[in-house]
Amino acid sequence: MDLPIIISHFSSGSVLVPLGIFIFKRFRIVKDLAPLIVLLIVSLLCDLSSFIIIRYSVNTYPLVNFYLFTQFSVFYYLFFNYLKRAAILKWIFIFFCGFYTVNISFFQGPFQFNSVTNVFASIILMALSLYYLFTLLKELPTATIHRLPILWISFAALGYYGGNFFLFLFSNYLTKSIDGSLAILWVLHNILNVIKNILFAIGLWQAYHNPNSSI
Repeated sequence: MDLPIIISHFSSGSVLVPLGIFIFKRFRIVKDLAPLIVLLIVSLLCDLSSFIIIRYSVNTYPLVNFYLFTQFSVFYYLFFNYLKRAAILKWIFIFFCGFYTVNISFFQGPFQFNSVTNVFASIILMALSLYYLFTLLKELPTATIHRLPILWISFAALGYYGGNFFLFLFSNYLTKSIDGSLAILWVLHNILNVIKNILFAIGLWQAYHNPNSSI
């Protein structure tokens, strides 16, 4: 088995790390983190579905595009709960949903990786992550900021979308290349996905062991 395939399987399986914490805690859902649990379950189901349908040479991009929209929505919801500019954030999300719908319906379509939408999502979530970190350093709500679940979720968003920005930007162009550039970039994506799930696990762990810490 090729190394990229091994890394791909490892990336898919890494979602079991945060889900394992959820199961270990007897399926107890921490306040405000229910969407994260839903995201982890959706991630697992999408990966399992992809492994099945790819054996029949069925296009998996509809699942990929659905999952990436779901992941963006969950990240956005978690930041929305913390940041105070509710009116602006609502309009940004509405605009993004419209952009996603138009792009998948009339331009790139459901059977192609929606690179433009994901570049847009990356810019939004990187900006929200940096804004949150700036706000956290400015306000310092607690001396033990490492116990805030949203801190680790912010690192997950910044690392994943920051690291994958150029993959999302050039993905469809590199699909046509023959030099293996796309395969290398997807290996990077899978490694970043593992890191993201580990950071999710740390955030969940902090939430379970510090119930008084605000998200």
